[in-house]
Amino acid sequence: LIGSSEPIVAAPGDDVLLPCRVDPEWDAVGKTVEWSRPDLKVPGRQKLVEYVYVYRFKKMDRDMMMETYIQRTSLSVEGLRRGDVSLSIRNVSLEDNGRFRCFLPSLKGAAEVHLVVDPNFVKMTTTETVPHRTLITPTPQDDTISTGQRSRLLLCFPVIFFIISLSSFFFCKYKKSKK
Repeated sequence: LIGSSEPIVAAPGDDVLLPCRVDPEWDAVGKTVEWSRPDLKVPGRQKLVEYVYVYRFKKMDRDMMMETYIQRTSLSVEGLRRGDVSLSIRNVSLEDNGRFRCFLPSLKGAAEVHLVVDPNFVKMTTTETVPHRTLITPTPQDDTISTGQRSRLLLCFPVIFFIISLSSFFFCKYKKSKK
């Protein structure tokens, strides 16, 4: 994974793009992409990782994300097809200042980008057009706050089924061997 060796500098209220891409080009549409804040410690939270953006099962997984980033972050669908997993953050604030980590579990690769939000920063360029990007953002039905319990519960069923099946198999084998 390739990020940026130079910090990304922005003023509060700016929209930024934190660069991260797979080299050589690689289709990441069906893969998991995790953006996190490795040095962020949220008081009272037990999580080891604070996720800014999680993409898996071909959509945003808002249950894993920090609330403050759900409506402000996105990835590009076209970019994912080319291995571009750069993160867009809208309306940055001073709280966004810090290190961001891009991680693709299937590649076991990570890259870091440093975002500097400077209230005295003035852009040197005039208005420039940003190329159109189809973004992966929450759908309207996803706008309710969720604790993620339902999605986690659904993941438990296959595991429980597997354990019960395995136990039954060994019980039957044991019973046959006793005869």
